[in-house]
Amino acid sequence: MLRTQKNDKGWPYASRGPEVFLPVEKDQPRYPRWFVVVSRGSSKPDEARAGAVNYFTQEGPGAGWKAAAVSWMYDKPVKAGKPEDDSYRWDGFEVRDKEIAAFTADEAGALVLSPTAVEDRKVCGRYAEYMSFTAPDGEPESADFVSGELTSELVKWYNAAHEEDLDLTTKRYAFEVAGVELPVVRLADGKSLVTCSFVRTDTWTGRGGAWFEYDGRPFSSVEAMLGAGHRKWLSTTVQRSVTVAFEVPPQGPADVVGTNNSYATRVLSAEGTPK
Repeated sequence: MLRTQKNDKGWPYASRGPEVFLPVEKDQPRYPRWFVVVSRGSSKPDEARAGAVNYFTQEGPGAGWKAAAVSWMYDKPVKAGKPEDDSYRWDGFEVRDKEIAAFTADEAGALVLSPTAVEDRKVCGRYAEYMSFTAPDGEPESADFVSGELTSELVKWYNAAHEEDLDLTTKRYAFEVAGVELPVVRLADGKSLVTCSFVRTDTWTGRGGAWFEYDGRPFSSVEAMLGAGHRKWLSTTVQRSVTVAFEVPPQGPADVVGTNNSYATRVLSAEGTPK
C-alpha cells in the first residue's frame, strides 16, 4: 500500500504501508508482550533505504498496546545513481551507511528472537559507560564498539565542541539505561539487533563564577524548559531521551547502526542557577 502524507514542514512524501513483525506465542509466555513495525518515509519510496523500527508493548491481559521506542537504520543496500534517503533526520537520527541484514523469520513467517538476548542487551550498559565522560576527556576508541561516525567520531565531536570554553565551563555527559527491555531480533547474518533507551544528563557548570548561555536552534527546547529566554547561567542540569540501535555479533565489538544522540534529542527536564 502506498499513501501520501506531509511531514512537519508541510512537504508531501510517500510512505509505504508498514511491515508488521509478530513473534510466535511461545516466545512470549509472560507480559509485557510486544511486536515490531518497520515503516518508511521518502519522496521516492521505491528507493528508500531507511527504515524506522517501531516497538509496541502490552503490559498485561486486555491492556492497550503502547509505542515503547523507535530507532532508524538502513536495512537496504545502496542503489547506484540513486539519491541518499535521509528520512531518518526527520526524527533527529543519524544512521550507519552500511545496511543491517534482514530480520530472520521461521517457516511460518514469525519473527525470530535472539537466543542470546540477555547477553546481547549488555551492550546497553557498555554504551552508557562508554558515552559518560567530562569533555574533552572522552575516550574515542573502545574495545566494545566498532570505530566510526556514530561511535569514536561522535566522542571526538563532543570533545572538540567544548575546546573553546574549557577554561570557563565544565561539561559532563552521563548516560543511564532507561525504559523497558525491548525484544532482541536475530538477523540473517547471525548478528542481533538491540535497541536501547537512555536518559542522558548534561551537567554544565561555570568555573569560578563564570557564566554561559544557550545559543542556537539546537538549544531552543532547553531554553523553553528553563523558562527564562536567553539568560546567563552559572550551572544547568538537562536530561534528554536518547535511543540507540546496535548490531551485536556473537563475538567481537558491537556497532551503532542508528542514534539520536545529539543536542537535538528530546529534552525531558531542565533546571539551572541563573547568573
